[in-house]
Amino acid sequence: MDRKLSAILAADIVGYSKHMERDEQGTYERLVAGRKELFEPEIARHHGRVFKLMGDGLLAEFSSVVDAVECAVALQRGLAERNVAVAASDRIQVRIGVNLGEVIVEGDDRYGEGVNIATRLEQVAEPGTVYVSEKVAREVERKLAFGFERMGSQHVKNISEPVILYRVKLDGLPKSRIKPTRWLARHRWPGAAAGAVLAATVAATAALGIPAWLRQPILISNDRPSLAVLPFTNLGGDAKWDRIAGGLTEDIITDLSHARNLLVVARTSTQQYKDTAPDPQKVGRELGVKYLLQGSLQASGDKLRITSQLVDASTGGHIWSQRFDRDAEDIFEVQTEVTGSIATTLAGYDGQLAGAELEVIRRKPPGNLNAFETYLLGVEAKHKVTKDSLAEAERLFKKAIELDPNMARAYVALVYVYSYSIDLGIAPPEELLPKQREAAQRAVALDPSDGETHLAMAASYAYRGEPEPALAEFTKAEQLAPNNADILILIAWYLPAFGESQRAVELADRALLLNPLHPDWYKQGLANVYFYGRQFEKSARYARTVKDPFALDKAFEAMALAYLDKQEEASKAASQVRKLNPDWNAEQYLSDIGGYAEAEAELFVEGARKAGLPACIDNVGVAKHASFIHVKSCSAQRNKAASG
Repeated sequence: MDRKLSAILAADIVGYSKHMERDEQGTYERLVAGRKELFEPEIARHHGRVFKLMGDGLLAEFSSVVDAVECAVALQRGLAERNVAVAASDRIQVRIGVNLGEVIVEGDDRYGEGVNIATRLEQVAEPGTVYVSEKVAREVERKLAFGFERMGSQHVKNISEPVILYRVKLDGLPKSRIKPTRWLARHRWPGAAAGAVLAATVAATAALGIPAWLRQPILISNDRPSLAVLPFTNLGGDAKWDRIAGGLTEDIITDLSHARNLLVVARTSTQQYKDTAPDPQKVGRELGVKYLLQGSLQASGDKLRITSQLVDASTGGHIWSQRFDRDAEDIFEVQTEVTGSIATTLAGYDGQLAGAELEVIRRKPPGNLNAFETYLLGVEAKHKVTKDSLAEAERLFKKAIELDPNMARAYVALVYVYSYSIDLGIAPPEELLPKQREAAQRAVALDPSDGETHLAMAASYAYRGEPEPALAEFTKAEQLAPNNADILILIAWYLPAFGESQRAVELADRALLLNPLHPDWYKQGLANVYFYGRQFEKSARYARTVKDPFALDKAFEAMALAYLDKQEEASKAASQVRKLNPDWNAEQYLSDIGGYAEAEAELFVEGARKAGLPACIDNVGVAKHASFIHVKSCSAQRNKAASG
């Protein structure tokens, strides 16, 4: 992770939503013109670079704090000149904050404390002003021809000391070097004009209190509609409908993620809004999406009412709404209708959504309410990942299949029950692998258009050490659900076994973009992926933050730390591995899960050696396994021991 000292400029439009509501098309056109004629030239002239541009604000980076402050003043002056000939109600006003501090470099993005403080300064600034931190004021006060007025202090989340605020005194400043253009003449300028010129200063992850090193940029897709499906609300009193509402929400997300021209945020990122009445614009900024789907479910006797509405997150305005009154047993037919309506509506904003894609979205749901409810209970049990919970999950999934023999998802879930059981050593692989393969084959047969069934099939091949068919199934899964973060992270989790570690890192990064507020189990996969991708710092950190770790999680932490030459910390993590599983052995683990590509296997075994963990099985241990998969360096070690 790279860090650097930068000056950060954060800007935000005042009253953006009202201007958009008044004249959306006209405002958009003016914003584009304003960006090209004022903001881009000024930022470039002051040697700056915009690194985040979204709905109603922007973030820009400068190597010189003097350039950053001069640019901020020039932008306010340029807007003021353009407002002279505009009615007061239509004038654009912008808030700007400038900070000098350390930022974290992640590709073209910047985040961390330096960015967070700039964002906070912008948020508290009055319209038409520039606020700077005390550090900025002291750096530039003798280098620029204007003064600063102290405006008190503000507390910023995750920063212990209050930030001292200063306002730049704009009175008497020289005029902007940008001459007024025909922009004013050819546009009516009803308001937020510079609105989309700028772009939202999205500090959502900071506001949620996520540690800086775990934050990922949350970006609105410029080429595809982006959507977050908020948890559907159960308006009735029966608790069983809570599970149905949750399942309906998840199914809609899953189905929509099949469309290649939709960017859909994962359910775990929206769960924080459950049982709340959040402000759409705030949610849009926090999740980085253009549209929100909200809905409710109310059951009365054998009747069911589902309402849903599509909201423009930038304005809070309703785009589409519909009510579905059905018999309680028709819930899955309603799901198909809602999904198709949303896909069709959003397609109008992006251009087109092919009929073939709609057919994929409309994959067949479970046909029996009791079976579906049983399945949801099984999912709850499976997520606990203990010996008892996995046994309960297996029972529930089999019960769901009895009630609905065509439920492909239950077979998919069984594949993972058997996979987790192999990982935990609950039963020998030779006992579980046939069950795993049978469930995967049945899932694909029932629903070949679902990415999840092909992912389950790929897992079955992977656990048997069959790389070619596994990679083919992983490819199918990704093609069928290119925006399903859960599928992407699971594919990434498996790929290092086949020597595809760099591809795994790419998919993991993409999954984090789609699901910035990911659940805890992602961290286990990320520790794995980043270890094999040789990003040991990230691997150790993700492994360390797993809430209820297994021996393997602590092993990844220990091995990553050992590669970073942090031996004392590595030894502590290794001791936790021994407590969690006294019999843990690196080569044995690799054999049990079907073996790994040679380079990755050697990296794993050598990491165990460096961390002081058991790396290889001895000759006696190998003899106990009829189909043991050897690691090359361990075989050499055994041969040497045998000949000695």
